[in-house]
Amino acid sequence: MLTRLRGCLPVLVLALSGARAASLTRLDNPETGLSRWRLDLPVLHLELAQRLPDQVRGFFLARGFPSALADAFARACVFQVIARNVGERAPLVIDLAAWRVRREGEARPLPDKQTWLNSWRAAGLAPAAALAFRWATFPERQRFAPGDYNWGMLGFGPAPGESFDLQLVWREGDEPKSRWIRNLQCAEDK
Repeated sequence: MLTRLRGCLPVLVLALSGARAASLTRLDNPETGLSRWRLDLPVLHLELAQRLPDQVRGFFLARGFPSALADAFARACVFQVIARNVGERAPLVIDLAAWRVRREGEARPLPDKQTWLNSWRAAGLAPAAALAFRWATFPERQRFAPGDYNWGMLGFGPAPGESFDLQLVWREGDEPKSRWIRNLQCAEDK
C-alpha cells in the first residue's frame, strides 16, 4: 500500500512543549483520489481517511438502511477514524463530545451519534440497521490503555467537497490535551 502512496505530501510539523515534536502528514492516494491525514503525537496516533459518499451509502444500504437515510449520513463528510495509544504508561480518553468542527470562523460540536439514531428511529429505521450504525461508527467515548486502538466511521457534518478545521480533545491520564487540524477536506460526491 505504501508503494501506491507515492504522492505522499507532508503538510505540517507541529511543535510541542519541550523537545518533543508532533507531525501531521497528508497522504494522497493517486489511484483513488482520496486523502488521509495522519497525526503522530508522543502518545496519540490518529488517522482520518476520507470516505466517498458512495462508499458510505453502499455500506449502509447493504445493512438495511432506507436510501434517504443512508444518503443523509453519506453526505455528512464521513471519514474513517483510527486512534491508537502509542504511549507506554498513561491511558488515553477520547470523548467526541469535546471535539469541534470549525467552518467560516464558527466552531460547533460534531453531529452526535445518538441524534442521528433518534431521528432515524422516528423515520422507521430497523433495529438491526441501527445496531450496524453503532458498530460501524467510531465510539463516542473510549478509554485506550497503552497499545489499544480502535477505528470507525465518523460524520463531521460539512457537505461533500467542503473543507473544515477540526479540534481534537483528549486526556492523557489526568492531563487534558487539544490540537487543531486545519483544512481537512471532505471527499467529493462523485
